[in-house]
Amino acid sequence: MVDSQKQVPVPDAWREGHLNYSTGLTLDTAKKMLAGAEEEASQQGLLMVIAISDSGGNLLAFHRMDNAMLASIQIAMDKAYTAVYGKIPSLIWGDILKSGEIPSLFIHKRWTPFPGGFPLIRDGRLYGGVGASGATMFGDLSVARAAMAAGKFNTDGVDAMLSALI
Repeated sequence: MVDSQKQVPVPDAWREGHLNYSTGLTLDTAKKMLAGAEEEASQQGLLMVIAISDSGGNLLAFHRMDNAMLASIQIAMDKAYTAVYGKIPSLIWGDILKSGEIPSLFIHKRWTPFPGGFPLIRDGRLYGGVGASGATMFGDLSVARAAMAAGKFNTDGVDAMLSALI
């Protein structure tokens, strides 16, 4: 039996609320990414939804442009989630699933093979994911790329995909 009168020792960091998650991806960076994505979407005349998740696949920041398609809300969040958990662009999962190399039980219900989800990588570390939805493949890819560039993340993968479309 525990004596309720005794104080259980608690580390100061826990008591003071200073035990921070350390993903390296901050809300400030995510806001810059959303602004970069919206600027690109506006230049192309697109109505987009952009989702940014942390390295655990949890939603960190979200932006739905006025009149962007409602279906794109969940799709953008799922693209960001897929990019984090799979550690590769969401589009690549379509080919992997078709190959039959990975059993379907491996895939979580939020995984999507739609283009526009990318892992956020800098200096060989995974910081999170971005998902853009609401346009054609080119639009989703280019808006996701703008978000990645604004956050100073590696854009090599999306650049290769965009080059293949041009």
